[in-house]
Amino acid sequence: MSIAPTANALAPLPDVSGWALRRALIAGARKVQRDRERLNRINVFPVADGDTGTNLAFTMEALIDGIAPLRAAGSDAVLAVAAQVTLDGARGNSGAIVAQFFHGLAQACKDQARLGAVTLAKAARHAAGQARAAIAEPREGTVLSVITDYAEALQQSVDRGVRDLRVLLSDALRSAQASLAHTPDQLAVLRRAGVVDAGAQGFVDFLQGVNDYVDRGRKAVDSAANAAAAETLTPLPEMHADSEYRYCTECVVEGSDLDPAAARKLIADLAMDSLVVVGGGDKLRLHAHLDQPGELFDALLPLGRVSARKADDMRAQQRARQRLTKIAVVTDSAADLPESECQRLGILVVPVRVGFGEEDYLDKITMRPAELYARMRGGEVPRTSQPPAIDFRRQFELLDDHHQGVVSVHISSRLSGTYQAALLAAKSFTPRITPIDSLNVSSGQALLAMYAAEAAQRGLDAPAIVAAVQAMMPRTRTYALVEDLSYGARGGRMPGWTVPVARALHARIRIANRGGKIKPAGLHFGSREAALHKFVRATARPWQGLSKARAMVSHCDAHADAEQCLRLLRAELPKLSAAWISETGPAVGAHAGPGTVVIALQDWQAPA
Repeated sequence: MSIAPTANALAPLPDVSGWALRRALIAGARKVQRDRERLNRINVFPVADGDTGTNLAFTMEALIDGIAPLRAAGSDAVLAVAAQVTLDGARGNSGAIVAQFFHGLAQACKDQARLGAVTLAKAARHAAGQARAAIAEPREGTVLSVITDYAEALQQSVDRGVRDLRVLLSDALRSAQASLAHTPDQLAVLRRAGVVDAGAQGFVDFLQGVNDYVDRGRKAVDSAANAAAAETLTPLPEMHADSEYRYCTECVVEGSDLDPAAARKLIADLAMDSLVVVGGGDKLRLHAHLDQPGELFDALLPLGRVSARKADDMRAQQRARQRLTKIAVVTDSAADLPESECQRLGILVVPVRVGFGEEDYLDKITMRPAELYARMRGGEVPRTSQPPAIDFRRQFELLDDHHQGVVSVHISSRLSGTYQAALLAAKSFTPRITPIDSLNVSSGQALLAMYAAEAAQRGLDAPAIVAAVQAMMPRTRTYALVEDLSYGARGGRMPGWTVPVARALHARIRIANRGGKIKPAGLHFGSREAALHKFVRATARPWQGLSKARAMVSHCDAHADAEQCLRLLRAELPKLSAAWISETGPAVGAHAGPGTVVIALQDWQAPA
């Protein structure tokens, strides 16, 4: 979108009210949202994970939701709200930088009910400095360069005597566009890919939307998307990735007198890159790429409450982006998938939340099974909660830009609200994204997610994959031998009466998944070894004679027992066509407890 050639013929615009500023910012934000897919497809720096557009769109959504209700507020109040809501809602590296830009604008525009050219230019220079200071290792050729050049262009126009905001913004936009075009000359990774920087393009999109409102008024706010250019783009190869770390990590720190420099000092020894620290006062937002997100969260605890924890697996996102299947497959971390199968099949996993006391963790990312079970054995009581809908929506948006559809397979709705969260996130994508209530959990849910991904690899469309998975659900059963029922009873997954009964009889209980619920299925007496033998025999009995059965054995800190169960299972079912061992993660282990062994069996047939 270019500035209308008649812009300078309009009446001079010496300043803007808060009402007009609010509409201009919304127009800019909507322009970024409309260009989301294109931004994702040109995203190669700092890592080619294809989510810059999605992250900026989330940041812009927070901006719109925050300032849209404002009516009589002055420009200073609009910018103050914009700074707060973008700080709260920022996603990704570029989103955090844009949030800091708004933070700087708000700082420089206090007590300015109307914005004129001189104030705007001064504020933009301050905001550009704030954005650059937020980056641990600033790189030219990124959104930082374009923000700086835009701010300098504003100031130069003001120094030449320009006071008409229409002229000022139009001239500065042309400088920003020229700066954007120069980004491939500054970053080799962009030059090799033949693209401009995605974050910088997003900022220019925002400026174009603002200028369009200044030129055309309300029509700009309501204008329709023009996505034709995005349709001609193809995904870029993984080789353009520049970060050596795995997780794109974010969090918010809430406290008092928070100083970005103090936060950087606390985490200075961590191995990471792409560090951005924005905000100050009572709230900071941090973004970084690292391999151990939990180390970042823990290091920040002395500053205050650490919330809004997020850790996206960039390697998995890259694989999903390059996946040649028409349909992508998502699951939640209650599915105890072996890492090798996630990689082979390109399944994206959204983590369940696990907590101890005031602290929250991401299942299998910032809370590893070994740590969970060690703390449980020490007497600590964990709690679990489903991923918020926004976690699913972020993944759905990313995948929706690169696939014809998405099928997501989730833990039984009778055990968790995770399926409902996925449904809520998928509403705006209907019918392209279809969540499935697996009526299963742990290893059984894993087998069903794998089945969906195999169907996608065979080229089935989304409705056919959903039908195939639903047909396989009654042919997939999950069983567990629970060492200590008190964990399940405490979380409401097991009837309370089972605990004293099992202890009085010195027995271990066998449970089974039935109709989406976990129910007692038998008692096994004797030693641990004897109980394992009886458990495997009882589990395998209904599956005798099947020639294509598959098995998944998972365990709660009991790897040796899982190996023994698999050996026994192979003896009972010599015609097993495939079998895996996996580790039961915190989402299930918090209720099953240490020592539990899980077996899932599936009467497999080829997806068709």
